[in-house]
Amino acid sequence: MKRTLACILVLALMLSVFSSCTTEKAFEKEFLLVASFYPVYIFTLNIVDGIDEIAVECMAEQNVGCLHDYQILSKDARLISDADAFIINGAGMEEFLEDVYLSAENLKVIDSSKGVQLLENCGNEEHHEEEHHGHNHSVNSHIWMSVSNAIIQSENIADELASVYPQYKEKIEANKTDFVERLKALDNELKSEAEFLKGKNIITFHESFDYLAKEYSFNVIATVESHEGGEPSAKELAELTEIIKEQNVKVLFTEPDYKGSAATVLSNETGVEICTINPVIKGERVLTSYEDIMRENMSIILKAVS
Repeated sequence: MKRTLACILVLALMLSVFSSCTTEKAFEKEFLLVASFYPVYIFTLNIVDGIDEIAVECMAEQNVGCLHDYQILSKDARLISDADAFIINGAGMEEFLEDVYLSAENLKVIDSSKGVQLLENCGNEEHHEEEHHGHNHSVNSHIWMSVSNAIIQSENIADELASVYPQYKEKIEANKTDFVERLKALDNELKSEAEFLKGKNIITFHESFDYLAKEYSFNVIATVESHEGGEPSAKELAELTEIIKEQNVKVLFTEPDYKGSAATVLSNETGVEICTINPVIKGERVLTSYEDIMRENMSIILKAVS
């Protein structure tokens, strides 16, 4: 293990100045895995559950939100350099971190997006699929919002970790089997509940739910914020108002950290309800968090459009 006593002493001093998502307990473990942000963190926790020698930390902490809005801190760079492996969502989500993790010595980077079919960021136009061959600014990186994709991501993480840590392969494989079975059960459950949603039109405030919509056959006909996170102009608000009226949209779906004014403006203009759904970007350190949040989201969507 490459962490030395000197590093530990330096980090101990820095902790008195900077907040960090690395705990003292993590450094007592033999191996440190760092996940880039919350959904990948939860997947990784499930894969290494019960392996006492492995600590898992979340670079962006558990309640920061989506990495689209994240500014890397000095503590993040230190945490990544201390890690034995850095687990990323991939599909371009962590592109702003590449200089940091690619320059870290002896760091294993695990891209969980391998083999995932990506959707393009096409605004309000029709979405198309393409095979993932590396980072692409045009693709939608919120891949974990499809349970099928979450299964692929979890399998990728498990397979890579089993290769890196063959001494724990049996436990990792068992955890993968258990977690994938839970995710398959979740998928079947959501598919059954989502029968009512087929062909329904919704509007969201970010591209986070395009994969969920595709998986369960409803339509995100507009997103209010661009993928750069900007609020709509007056002209765009007028266009959205017309879409809401023409398509008989009943609800606008925002996210927990949304602080813009467009939702209120559109609600006042059209009378639509505003509901909040969580794109699994924040939560507790609980193994079932992904499943719990996805179930809650489906419940909220069903109630809102019924």
